[in-house]
Order: sequence, then structure tokens, then C-alpha cells
Amino acid sequence: MKRSDNDFMKYDLQGSTMQMLNIEIPEGKTIISESGRMVYMTDNIQMETKSKGGFWSGVKRKFAGESFFLVNFSSIGSKGLVAFGSEFPGKIVPMKLVAGQEIIAQKDAFLCAEDTVNFDATWARKLGAGVLGGEGLILIKVRGPGTCFFNVGGEISEINLKAGQKIRVDTGNLAMFDSSITYSVERVKGVRNMIWGGEGLFLATCTGPGRVWVQSLPINEFAGKIAEYLPSQRRGGGSLAAMAAGGVIGSVLSSR
Repeated sequence: MKRSDNDFMKYDLQGSTMQMLNIEIPEGKTIISESGRMVYMTDNIQMETKSKGGFWSGVKRKFAGESFFLVNFSSIGSKGLVAFGSEFPGKIVPMKLVAGQEIIAQKDAFLCAEDTVNFDATWARKLGAGVLGGEGLILIKVRGPGTCFFNVGGEISEINLKAGQKIRVDTGNLAMFDSSITYSVERVKGVRNMIWGGEGLFLATCTGPGRVWVQSLPINEFAGKIAEYLPSQRRGGGSLAAMAAGGVIGSVLSSR
């Protein structure tokens, strides 16, 4: 087990593409997670499902693509072990937050965290950013103190921006950013770029100071590629299409 940056727990990440997170929980401590992400737990772990933050927080999380309820895993009597798995090919990213520090993330990014971490949903600051930015009107907000874990698609790259420095990111590839980042959406310049550039009509613009995390494999693009090989209602060939879809998945996993 690798020790985290604090004294709360030890954790270990296994695998390279479909990763699994193993967390050792001391007696009397609790981990909160998105529902349906637990792989296994020792018999001294007590599981309890709650709506953290009340009804309205649960509703906002649901609109953001997360579950209404969160699951608490507590160790009883002695230290216990809980494991969580990825939902799609990518990386599990650990992050330690100090008190008051906030991370804004795409929907489906939250995996689990210490119970000292506040997990909620937040509105996109600008209507245009929410409608056109690809991440929706509601994003995920995680506030410290504590260690939390995010699940992103493909590989992840962290970019540290100075005050006033900007980067433009394909809207689907923007995974997370510090709450100090100003997030907006701008139209792609040039008619030929808009029509034939293949990057869509809009790009997300992030302005520092702060950190931005970009992912190489947006899950919606991955799902769309698989959907191309699935049978339609108007034609047969289901088994052949399923084999083709399996080949696409296999090639993606083997290349990572």
C-alpha cells in the first residue's frame, strides 16, 4: 500500500487502463463514494447509503450525472480494506485538498473521498459555458480538506496557468480545473476551421491562475465510436456488430 499525503489512510492503484483503487481505512474512519463503484470490501467494513448535503444537493448531483445517494464505508473494530473500480478506460487521479480548496470537475469524474471532503454540484458560471461547453449546466464541485479520487478518460495531463495565461481545450477533453480558473466558451475562428476542422464549433477557454487537467479520451466520444458498430433496429447482423464493437474496445485497451 502507498501512503497518502496525510495520516488518514493508505491506498494503492492497480492496473494501467481499467484501474482499481485499494484503500486501507483505519478503525472509526469513513470513505464516501459514488454509488455502484465498490469492487470488494473486508467483512469489518460497514456500508451505509446517504444523501450527503440533503435533498437539494442530491438533486443537483443527479442533474450533474452523479447519483442522488452517496455510500459511506466505515471501518469497525480494526482497519479494513475497500476497493473501487473505474467505469471506463482511463486513470484514477488522487488529489489532496487543503481546507477551503475547491476543484471543479466534469460529470462522472468523482470516484470517492474522505468524509471530511464536501462533494456537491455547482452551476456553470456562465449560461453559454454550460450550454455550449460540453460539460452541461451543472458541474461537480469538491472542497477540502481531505484526499479525494477522480476518474478520467484515457491519459491525464496537468497544466499550471499563471495569472492571465490562457489555454483553449476541446470541450470534451476538459476534465477538471481549480476553482480559481475562469472558465468560458469561445467560438472557433475561421469558417473552414468550423466546418472541416473536426473540433466542433466551440472550444473551452481556461484563464489562470490555477491548474487545469485535460483528458485524452472523452467518454462520450468513446461511447459514440462504439455505437457506430452496434446494430440498428432496421437491420440485422447483431452478432457481427457486437464482434466489431468488441474489437474497437480491445484495440483501445491494448494501446494504453
